[in-house]
Amino acid sequence: MGDATLLLFDAGGVLVDWRGTSGLVELTDGRLDHEQARRFWMGFEAVVPFETGDDDGSRFARAALEALELDMTPTAFLEVFDGWMQGPYPGARELVESIRPAYRRAVLSNTNPVHWPRLIDDYHFGAPFERAFASHEIGARKPDADAFEIVCEALGVAPRQVHFFDDNPECIEAARELGMAATRVQGLDELHRALAELGVLSPSSTQRGSR
Repeated sequence: MGDATLLLFDAGGVLVDWRGTSGLVELTDGRLDHEQARRFWMGFEAVVPFETGDDDGSRFARAALEALELDMTPTAFLEVFDGWMQGPYPGARELVESIRPAYRRAVLSNTNPVHWPRLIDDYHFGAPFERAFASHEIGARKPDADAFEIVCEALGVAPRQVHFFDDNPECIEAARELGMAATRVQGLDELHRALAELGVLSPSSTQRGSR
């Protein structure tokens, strides 16, 4: 693990079942494939104010409908969008809690005022973490350096003391450029294997194998 003492996790696609990519493929009747849908969320300009606290979702919905050429109301779109967040993967909390006490645990998520309250209030997602940083609350989103720097300052760590886990290559690259260790994982099984290989899990959890 080198100097890393803080394990920093993305939420959607790593610990949380967020089906926005496959949902977008379905909503566009396959006009976007999975990689195009992933890139849409990463590069869509209207998602920035939505995920950094300057939009309650209304502007985002209207812009998405126009960009994707969808024939539905903004309210209907937001209802579909909300349904793509399915909550933590089964076993996610147990996996995080099985990390050895020597390591601090935190979350840095690109999220919004539609999904985050339900994730925190209904699923109690933040419980096993020292701190959960939501982009719309801190006013910065990955892969921008500001998002990572806010976490480091708030938790009193240097980038070299952080090991970051995310499913988007752009975010992994940005973390590494700042001096963090970073591992790309997609889903809980890959995360479990990565944590086991790094030796940060308790022995009983390592022996349990992938979930």
